[in-house]
This record gives sequence, C-alpha cells and structure tokens, in this order.
Amino acid sequence: MLTDTERDEYLAEIRRQVCSHCKEKPEGGPPCAPLGKPCGVELYLPELIDAVHAVHDEAMEPYRQSKEKHVCARCAYLHSCFCPCPLDYWYGPVIQAIENVDKRRERRERGHRFVSGLPAPTKADLAEATLAYERAVGLWTGCDWTTQFGNLDLDLNGWTAAEAESMAVEATDAEEVEDWTAAAQWLAQVEQNASLAESQAALAMTAANAGEWSEALEHARRAVLLEFAAGRPLWHGLPLTWQPLFNAIKDAALRTADEPKAEPTSVG
Repeated sequence: MLTDTERDEYLAEIRRQVCSHCKEKPEGGPPCAPLGKPCGVELYLPELIDAVHAVHDEAMEPYRQSKEKHVCARCAYLHSCFCPCPLDYWYGPVIQAIENVDKRRERRERGHRFVSGLPAPTKADLAEATLAYERAVGLWTGCDWTTQFGNLDLDLNGWTAAEAESMAVEATDAEEVEDWTAAAQWLAQVEQNASLAESQAALAMTAANAGEWSEALEHARRAVLLEFAAGRPLWHGLPLTWQPLFNAIKDAALRTADEPKAEPTSVG
C-alpha cells in the first residue's frame, strides 16, 4: 500500500512529465477533477502504479494488458460513452515517469545502505552530512528543467539521452534529426555530470567519515561544480543538489578544528 509520501512523489513526477504536456487539462489544472475534468491518473493512481509494477518488459503490449486488468476493468466509465482517461495516448510517458521515481527510490536506498555501512566515525557528528547525502542521492539524474534547445526550441525536461537518440532515428525532417542528435549528445553529458557528481559525493562521505576533511571538502566541491557545469542551477532557479552536503561537511570540519586538543601526557 502506498504511503502519502510515495503517492505524492509519483504524482509530482507524472504531472511534471505528462500532465504539463496534456492538451486535455482544463485551464488551471492539474488537479483537473475539481475543474470538471475527471482524469484516470487522478482517479486510479495506485492501480496505475500497480499495473506498471506488474510488468517488466521492453514491449508495450504487456503494459497495455496490465493497465486494462488493474485500471480499466474497475473503472466506472468502462462501458460508457465518455472515457475520462488520457492513458491510451499518454501511457508510455506515464510508465516512464513511474519508473523514474522507482529508480530514484532505489538510488536513495543504495545511498542509505552506503552510509549505514560506513564505520562509525570516531570524531565529529556527521548526522547533518549523512542526512544531506541521503536526501540528495538520486535527486538529480539528468535534465529536469525547461529548455529551448536547438532551432526547434526543444523542451528536454524529463528526456533521457536514449529517448532523444530514438527521436533522431525516427525523425524524417533534416532539422529535426539535427536537433535531436545534438540533444542526445547534450543530455548524455548532463547525465554523465549527474552520475559523476553523485560519485564525488560518496567519496566525500567516505573521506569525512575517516576524518580526512580536506579530501572530503574537495570531493563535495567537485560534486557542486559538476552540477554548475551542467547548467542546471545557473539559469533556472533550481536548488543546488549537493550544496547542503558541502555545507554540512564544512561545518563538521570546523567543529572538529575547534575541539580542544588533548594535553600531552607527561613522561617521567
């Protein structure tokens, strides 16, 4: 059973990736139901998530069958002349949004296991740094901001490099091919930066746990710089993913430096 927090995360991702592009949403939506437009996503979100989780396949047909079993079969509008559900044509992006959340949750869980497996630090309280690390793991994995990319002003928010490559292959217009090819290359760089930043953050936690503060701060600083290099926070007002970790490690290092030194033991 979904917790409220889990449900909110799935819904936020679907609204970002799918609802924001939906032509059927009324002005001011989502949520759309209060505005007189019932929507299958809002009506049957838990069942929709179950339908996606029940399938692990590269083909679309098993997902469609699962949706019919978990969602359509119990829908009050099934045999009516009015179907409120945009899932027939938005199901693919909805699947991608749900699986994106699943991947983030898996990465957060790996991050939790990583810090839990570190030896207990002998100096300094790393609780703030640990919390900052666990909150940031999996948060930034690629382009998650609105863009106007190329001659066609492509909005690459939520797109992956692999998806952009597929668009380049499928496109028939030369300008589309050029833009999607360039987009795939740019998205691949953003994804690489995100992955490298997360690796640097893990190295920062390892070094901080060992009391190697200069090394820890350098790795945390690199994580922040990789995000800057991707352009994510510079022009779009997004919060820096790894800045809280850098700040927490810096504070822990300063507290350690301020600790009184033990008096040397006299000999003889």
